[in-house]
Amino acid sequence: MEQKERILQRMKSISDKLFALSDAIFQNPEYCFQEHKAVAAVAALLNDLGFSVETGVGGLDTAVRGVYDSGRPGPNLAFLGEYDAVPGMGHACGHNLMTPIAIGAAYALMPLVDECGGKLTVLGCPAEEGGGGKIHMLQAGAFHGIDAAMLIHPANETVVNDLSYSSTSLLVEFFGKKAHAVTWPEEGINALAPVLQLLQTLALLQPQIAGKGWVLGVVRDGGETPVMVPEHASAEILVRSFSMKDKWALVERVKTMAEAAAQMTGTRVEVHTLRDSYEDIRNNPVLEELLGEGLQAMGETIRPRRRELGIGTTDMGNVTHEVPGLQSYIQVVPFLRGHTPEFEKACGSPDGRHALWQAAGAEALAGAQLFLHPEKMEQVKQAFLAMKAKYE
Repeated sequence: MEQKERILQRMKSISDKLFALSDAIFQNPEYCFQEHKAVAAVAALLNDLGFSVETGVGGLDTAVRGVYDSGRPGPNLAFLGEYDAVPGMGHACGHNLMTPIAIGAAYALMPLVDECGGKLTVLGCPAEEGGGGKIHMLQAGAFHGIDAAMLIHPANETVVNDLSYSSTSLLVEFFGKKAHAVTWPEEGINALAPVLQLLQTLALLQPQIAGKGWVLGVVRDGGETPVMVPEHASAEILVRSFSMKDKWALVERVKTMAEAAAQMTGTRVEVHTLRDSYEDIRNNPVLEELLGEGLQAMGETIRPRRRELGIGTTDMGNVTHEVPGLQSYIQVVPFLRGHTPEFEKACGSPDGRHALWQAAGAEALAGAQLFLHPEKMEQVKQAFLAMKAKYE
């Protein structure tokens, strides 16, 4: 029996369970570290399918890990899924499909892992939509011992390679001295003045950094009332780049400009990172090649990664900096952009189920090559080391 047939037969034996899990997550959208129903359903299915299951992974209540260990030496291949919803929009990003994809791929490979040796790991990851769940899991060691990690995301095109920003958000606070702005303005130190100066300077900076990134800002706090000199004011600054190195260099420039604005206005400044920084995605080229072959074997038409698909940020980028990995895309329906009501509806429809099936099959076919051909895993590792040397 051909490997593809073996994989698809095994997936078919649990397809109803995979679709039921997707439907349950879709019908009960949960947000940013509150995915309790989703993680319970995922853990229950993993346990039912013969995985060793652990919840609370990395100290996160809504992270779950399922491991199938052959008991013999071999690679540890991880399939990642997400299940958090988009605030106010339900599953308009299609995360209801992602963990069933991961489980389907891993389950399909169990007999092969018994033959070849190694482990299969399914990681259910919370809070991708702004909470940085995978970052917390990385910091807690949840990816320790994983040789490669794969994730497929729903989209309007099937795409193997990926593009995302390295992104950091800053809160810049200035502190002055309150005074009555009409009667005794000379007794005050205006904390709003350096905020306005900083934002104006950043606007002038943008043409100088064209091609290296974007620095965008808004006033968060400009004072209480016009008749009082504000003793506190703040701005939120977003720094994005396709290069982590360039991003951090721009962050340092923002800090330098903020300090200069404070010095010129006699205020005091504090700069804080608002949330976890999402880093640029660095797909492993060997994994991309294997997944591309798997997608084509499943009958998918692969498109090049285009800006029109949308470019954002993902905590999977952080994973690919530490572990050989990739994030790729599976078409649910063409032309519909994510984070729209129409895309949400599609992800809960038969089109979503078809995408789930196609993606799980492709991941399993790609993973099979890593177990059947150990030299492929070595190529994955060497490509990862080359990437680290190039970018870091």
